[in-house]
Amino acid sequence: MDKNKTLAQDVLQKIGGKENIISVFHCATRLRFELQDQTKVNEEELKKVNGVLGIKKAGTSFQVIIGPNVSLVYDELCNMAELDKKDEIKENLDDVKEKRKFSFKWLFDVVITYIMNSVAPIIPILIGASIWKTVVTLLGPDMFNVISNKSDFFITCNFFFEALFYFFPLYIGYTAAKQLKVNPMWGIFLGAMIITPSFMALVGVRESISFFGINVPVSNYSQQFLPVLIGVWIFKYVNKFLTKYTPTMIASLIVPILNVMIMAIVMFVFCAPLGSYLSQLLSDFFMYCANAAAPIRIIALTIYTALNPFMILFGLHVTTYVAAVTAAAPIGFEAFVLPAGVITSFIIYGMALGAAFKFKKNKDIPMGYFVSGFVAGITEPSLYGVCLKSKTSILVLVICNAIGGLLLAVFNIKCALMASVNILSVVLYFSVGSTFNVVAGTIIALGCCLMAALGVNFFAKFDEQ
Repeated sequence: MDKNKTLAQDVLQKIGGKENIISVFHCATRLRFELQDQTKVNEEELKKVNGVLGIKKAGTSFQVIIGPNVSLVYDELCNMAELDKKDEIKENLDDVKEKRKFSFKWLFDVVITYIMNSVAPIIPILIGASIWKTVVTLLGPDMFNVISNKSDFFITCNFFFEALFYFFPLYIGYTAAKQLKVNPMWGIFLGAMIITPSFMALVGVRESISFFGINVPVSNYSQQFLPVLIGVWIFKYVNKFLTKYTPTMIASLIVPILNVMIMAIVMFVFCAPLGSYLSQLLSDFFMYCANAAAPIRIIALTIYTALNPFMILFGLHVTTYVAAVTAAAPIGFEAFVLPAGVITSFIIYGMALGAAFKFKKNKDIPMGYFVSGFVAGITEPSLYGVCLKSKTSILVLVICNAIGGLLLAVFNIKCALMASVNILSVVLYFSVGSTFNVVAGTIIALGCCLMAALGVNFFAKFDEQ
C-alpha cells in the first residue's frame, strides 16, 4: 500500500474515525481537524504512527503534523473517509463549542483559533506580494539603483503589494466569515465599508462623520485586520438574532436592511476604532522595542527571539507577524518581529542539519527536514522532529535563539516584508537600508544556523526512536 495511504489510514483510525470529524483541512505541513470529541483521540498511539511528526492542540483545532507530503495524505484521508475537501463535514461545530464549559482558557483558545484560521489562507499571497516588494526595493534607488522608482516595473510591483495590504480588510472579512460559517459576502462587505473611497476621502479633511445621528471618527482603516475580525464575529450573532425573530414573510427584505444599518454603526462606532487601537498598540510595542535605547532593545529582542520557537509552537506567531507587517508596510521594513523570525527559522534548520550528522541511523530523516526548511522554508518537520525531541535539544534551541536575538539587536538589523524564510530569500530579506544590513543580517542568519548545528552535535542528546 502507498505510504501516504497507509499514513492516512492510521491517522483516521487514531483520530477516532470519520464519525468524530467535523471538518478537516491542511496547511503546508499539518492536518487541521475540528473534532466532535477530542477525548476520543488516541494521542499516544497517534504520536507513534510512522510519518506523524507530532500533534498539537491549538484552540478548538486538533493538528497532526505530517510534513511536506501533507497534501497527499490529506487527499488519501478525504477519499478514504468520504469527506468533502472544501466544505464543512457537519453543521454542528457551533453546537460542539457551546457545550464546552466556559473558562478564560477556553475563550483564549477559541479566539486564537479564530485569528489563526482567518489569517492562514492569506499567507501565500503575503509571501508572493512581499517578495516582489522586496525585489523592487533591492533594485530601486535606495539600494543598488538598478531601476528608477518611476519605472513601470517598479510601479507595477508596488501594485501587487498594495493589492494585498490596502484591501487587507476585504481578505480578512472573507476568511473570517468562512471560518465562522456565515455568508462570506457579508465579511467582504464589512471590510469594504471601512475603506470605501468616499470615507477614505474624508481622512485628513474631517475629524468625524455622523452615522444615524452618532458621531464616529474618520480614520484610515486600510491595512487593518482586527476591526473586521471583531466585526464579522459580532455580525454572526446580529444576523442570527434578526433571522430568528423577523417574520419569515418579510425576512428576506428586512434582515439585510437591518444588517447593513446595525453593522454600519457597530463597525464605525466600535469595531474599527477598537480594532485599530489594539493593532496600533501591538504595532507600537514592536516599533518601540525596535527603536528603543540600546539596553532596552537588546534585552527585549534577546528575550523575544529566545521565546519565538514557542510562539510558533502555540500558533501565536501569526498574530504578531501580521501586526508587525501591518505596522511596517508604510516604511517597507521592520526591525523586531521579522528579524527574530528569520533567525529562529535558520536555527531550526541548523539543528536538523546537526542531527543528520549526529544520528547513527535514520540520518536521512533529519536531513530531509533540513532540506525542506533550508530550501523551501518549512519549519515544522525540524521543529517537531528534532528541536523538541529532548530537554537538551530544547536548551540548545533557546540558547541559540537568545544569542541570535542579541546579535540582531547589537547590529540593529532590519528586515524587508517577506514571509518565507529559506536560503533563496535570505539576502532579499535583509535588503533594507544599506549594504551593511544585507551582509550583517545574512552572516548572522547563516552563522546561527551553523551554531545550532554544532550545538546539536556536541550538546544535544536524543532517543533516535
